[in-house]
Amino acid sequence: MIGDRTIFFDTLNSTNKYLLENWQVLPSETVVWAKQQQNAYGRKGSFWSSNSGGLWFSVLFKPKKRPVNPWHYVRLYSLTVYDILKEYDIQAQIKWPNDVLVGDKKICGILSEAVYAGKNPEAIIVGVGINVNNCIPEELNAKATSLIEYTSKQANLSKLLSRINHIAYYRYYLKYLKDKSVSVITKKWINALNIKVGDSVEIIPVDGSPFYAEISSINPDYLEILDENYNVKNFFAGEISVRTKK
Repeated sequence: MIGDRTIFFDTLNSTNKYLLENWQVLPSETVVWAKQQQNAYGRKGSFWSSNSGGLWFSVLFKPKKRPVNPWHYVRLYSLTVYDILKEYDIQAQIKWPNDVLVGDKKICGILSEAVYAGKNPEAIIVGVGINVNNCIPEELNAKATSLIEYTSKQANLSKLLSRINHIAYYRYYLKYLKDKSVSVITKKWINALNIKVGDSVEIIPVDGSPFYAEISSINPDYLEILDENYNVKNFFAGEISVRTKK
């Protein structure tokens, strides 16, 4: 089961980096958990505030008889966090492609990294950062939130980690992370997204200037969009925010 082997650190540079450096000697489904991270990072290497009180962990997968697309493992955990928040009566949404939002504020970020041998991944590492009991830095108050802001009481991080990995393993990993049924995870993920077909959005490409567009279709690995000049394009990576209707 995920987390049967859990390695805990009071302080660590980065849980993802630890697994990237040690994946060969660790069994699949190993969890690395740190009380705080000194150099946590998100997509495109962006800094992720990881002070004491949050839940910061990474999971190692070495898929043999399961799909090896790293995005399936991101969706596995984004759906799990989405489900966990429901248990607290908190309605969340998944921000395409990998964050979890409450309202328009981030409560969880998820990052996957793969170790390749040629074109095939030998290991997939999923890093999960959840704001739980930690105070959000003042400069991030408009963009981020934490669980304690909704529950007004501290959560037991060890129990929460165990619950998350239990759900991830039994509700999704064993049941759907198979070649013939992994599409179910994708469908559930699409239904939980904060964007829908027909939404007007602002798009910030990884390399390029922001522009406005409309979502034409949501596909497993990309979005089909209609830009302001009515050109149909496929969008694979970047930031997307829904435009507020006036």
